[in-house]
Amino acid sequence: MAVCAFWSVAIAMNLWEQGNRAAHRQLLLWAVTATLLYAGHFVFFNRITSEIPASDTIYVVCNLLVYPLYLYYITMLTKGTVSRRQWWLTILPPVIIGIIVAVVYAMMSQEDCRLFVDIYLYNNSMKGLLGLAMVQAVVHHLAKGLFSVGVLVVLFVGIRHIRRYNRLIDSIYADNDDKRLYGITTILILMVLTAVLSFAVNAVGRFVFLSSEIPFVLLACFFSGLLYMLCYRGFVQHFSFTDIAREECEETTETTPQEGYSYILQKIDDERLYLQPGLTLAELAQQLGTNRTMLSRMVNEETGMPFAEFINRKRIAYVRRLENEHPELRKEDLAEQAGYTSMRSFYRNYHLYNDFAGE
Repeated sequence: MAVCAFWSVAIAMNLWEQGNRAAHRQLLLWAVTATLLYAGHFVFFNRITSEIPASDTIYVVCNLLVYPLYLYYITMLTKGTVSRRQWWLTILPPVIIGIIVAVVYAMMSQEDCRLFVDIYLYNNSMKGLLGLAMVQAVVHHLAKGLFSVGVLVVLFVGIRHIRRYNRLIDSIYADNDDKRLYGITTILILMVLTAVLSFAVNAVGRFVFLSSEIPFVLLACFFSGLLYMLCYRGFVQHFSFTDIAREECEETTETTPQEGYSYILQKIDDERLYLQPGLTLAELAQQLGTNRTMLSRMVNEETGMPFAEFINRKRIAYVRRLENEHPELRKEDLAEQAGYTSMRSFYRNYHLYNDFAGE
């Protein structure tokens, strides 16, 4: 709860100062929801039973919302828009279940409420439950099932969105380290870990951790670390699909020169156009008198590589030649002459494509 609250404040302050960069508004919505979710855990594990009807209702809603809202954030980050269908599928199930839970709690007598809390919430049993207490238990079981389905859907669709976005970035920008969902492996691993862990904890029930402090502390620390990294990765991401649309230059009306693809490739080599810092597909297409779509298709068909790999292989081949001709040059000098504006990007591509022979 403290981790999510901290990031909620940090993201809110960043929104106030910088505006909604890289879907930070959606990230804030997710972080606030996660904070409320763990506030429910706080009430539960501290046995503040007088507050459980209200806190448990909020917990059920937030538990069903937290993963779909993360997918909502990922979708905005990687596609720039969310369909109306996805929005309603995100909001309606948790709200409907939450209303049912709240109404049943309101109709339950104090004795029914006490039995439900003692028997179901704190012992994960349905024996001895009758009437509205049994209805409440069934609704909670239904909520657990919906949570499990939601986790699987978010995991599958979220990973697909992230991969598609990074492929798009690679097809448009040569210098893409600050534009990709940097640390994609980290994000995917974190998503998998949190999904699996959430699925397991939801299946066995929170009551399991009431009797033993060590597993509880270990689980709390592990979850806190995962949540911190998820929020941090989102907080430092400053580029998204919306920026791609904003930065795109208008395509020229010209198409591929009559000389054909071989002429374009030869011109890129002869004039060393790949050495331009911050080179984008649109800028290169404009210089070659063609358009982005044609140039992207040409690069893929002729070389079998996305734009970023095509440019960076040529840059690293140029670096290798400079190293042979001028061994006294520092890595920083090599990076600058090859068009790199970031040493991180230089080293990543240097190690990735250093086996490429030929410029």
